[in-house]
Amino acid sequence: MCGIAGMVSEGRAEVFLDAGQRMVVSIAHRGPDSHGVECIGSCLLANTRLAIIDLSERGRQPMSNDDQTVWITYNGESYNAAELRHKLEGRGHRFRSATDTEVVLRLYEEFGERGVEQLRGMFAFAIWDARARKLVLARDRLGIKPLYYAMTPQGLLFASEIRALLASGLLARKLDPAGLRAFLQLGHVPPPWTAIQQVQPLEPGHVAVWQGGKWTSTAYWSLRAGSRHGVVPPAEELPAQLGEVLLDAMRHHLVSDVPVVLFLSGGTDSACLAAAAKRAGAQNLTAMTIGFAEAEFDESELSRRTAEALGLPHRILTLPAKQIGTDLSHAIWAMDQPTVNGLNSYWISRLAAEAGFKVAISGQGGDELFGGYESLEWFERFHGIARWTRPLPGKPFRRLFDQPALPFRWRKLSYLFGEHDPFVASQLAVKVLFLERDLRQLLAAPLAENGREAEAERHLAYWAKFVEKQDLKEKVAFMDIHTHLEPRLLRDMDAMSMAHSLEVRPVFLDHHLVEFLLPVPSEIRIQRKRLLLDAAKTFLPDGLRQDLLTRRKRTFTFPFARWLTREIREEMQQTFAPERLHATGVLDPAAVGELWRRYARSAPAVGWSRIWSLFALQRWCETMQVSP
Repeated sequence: MCGIAGMVSEGRAEVFLDAGQRMVVSIAHRGPDSHGVECIGSCLLANTRLAIIDLSERGRQPMSNDDQTVWITYNGESYNAAELRHKLEGRGHRFRSATDTEVVLRLYEEFGERGVEQLRGMFAFAIWDARARKLVLARDRLGIKPLYYAMTPQGLLFASEIRALLASGLLARKLDPAGLRAFLQLGHVPPPWTAIQQVQPLEPGHVAVWQGGKWTSTAYWSLRAGSRHGVVPPAEELPAQLGEVLLDAMRHHLVSDVPVVLFLSGGTDSACLAAAAKRAGAQNLTAMTIGFAEAEFDESELSRRTAEALGLPHRILTLPAKQIGTDLSHAIWAMDQPTVNGLNSYWISRLAAEAGFKVAISGQGGDELFGGYESLEWFERFHGIARWTRPLPGKPFRRLFDQPALPFRWRKLSYLFGEHDPFVASQLAVKVLFLERDLRQLLAAPLAENGREAEAERHLAYWAKFVEKQDLKEKVAFMDIHTHLEPRLLRDMDAMSMAHSLEVRPVFLDHHLVEFLLPVPSEIRIQRKRLLLDAAKTFLPDGLRQDLLTRRKRTFTFPFARWLTREIREEMQQTFAPERLHATGVLDPAAVGELWRRYARSAPAVGWSRIWSLFALQRWCETMQVSP
């Protein structure tokens, strides 16, 4: 696991060596074990390495082939590297290291850009083919590992984090108005936007080529294609077969030359993963849980019961509320892009790293694949209302509900009236934080108006069109992956974990497991984790399974609403000081001040996530030294 960066231009890359060094320094946290910068003709490749497989200097990057005509900078884990190595050795390749980086390099030598299709894992990499003067960029199927690029007058820049692109000095520190509006609407910045002008993410499951000044990007894998194909086993055989697929995924994800920790909550996902890890023969596996003084948020007792039932070593680390305020600045720095919900990932990653771990197993993806979100009921309810109200005149009803004095949760019902597609309307009513009227008040004038369709609606409508003919449960599951898991949860986890030099492996997102699951009809797959529990029956102790069936669904979150008006209240007030907001030039001081006072009077009417999003945006802009 590493950080990657680089650029390709028409001239000699040595001219940009200082820029490359600055990029490496900016992402040193992603790979503290070694770093390197190489200039190969018109291409510069940079890398910071977190050594997980083959801890020797043989794994140093950037890495070249034998005659130094092909170079790679790689970030990720290829869980089938051993099988691919054997295959490539049979074709005459000889290896100098035990790393998966070299496997990817040799795979390109043998199969070219199509080699990425054989990888099983999470990754983002850049390969410079000096023979063809061609740069190849690739990203894993579900976008677990990030990769950003920017077209500049000097050439093409790319990196694991936006901060590295800015550190090069070749890109203006200018905010993208569309990205900011999307953030305030959705709580994260979804593709194709980012918070910075000119910067875009390479799409998940894509390979891009830069050659002769020409850029092409091609999909090698598609979630929607995978959801339409595949043979579903008979109902009586499905759980057992799914259990074997899950165990196979876990065996691959446990491959490591360093100890592994498993993030253990009080829920079903992490319990099933822990049981699968035990059955898969995990050695030196430790479970870890964050505990809170606030009882309604604390899952330490439930996680203790799970760990005891499985015989797992278990660490419960209590997070004092006062520590949140003490380390808030570093958490904002770690974001890379503004986000509403990254703190939970920040703290579990920090505690794991402080305990000495470099690799963690996570249950991300379980809710999306097995139907764990309670919000499904809201989508169903709002979708029904939107279908019923669609013939009604939209404007008077939208004006009726979109009144500033009303609580935000009521104002969002305005989306359910008018000409919106009922499914898109339900998505907007559930997911949007701030409405268009709010953006015009909260953002400084140059950022507030877009003159077009709202970014949140464009984003949600784009993905909704791919599932027009599916049933509602299937639609919601698909949208959760593309509009919540990929652009928000996975990106937050990567940024926050790598800020602490920790690699997090989401086993449920192994693409073999995803491809097995998606053809299963929604009425079987999406039923509050019942299919997962049935699949884990052969390796989950009966007593624990019955215990999990009776546990109330809880989302791993922090007591933010309480902290904002207590432990970090002073920090919030200082950040929202009019002179400070005015100096940054992003948020309107009067509008923010009024909303903060309203929150202090009635937190539920505003909602902690809205106040936190404004705080995170202001502090992130200050930290990254960006401006409109």
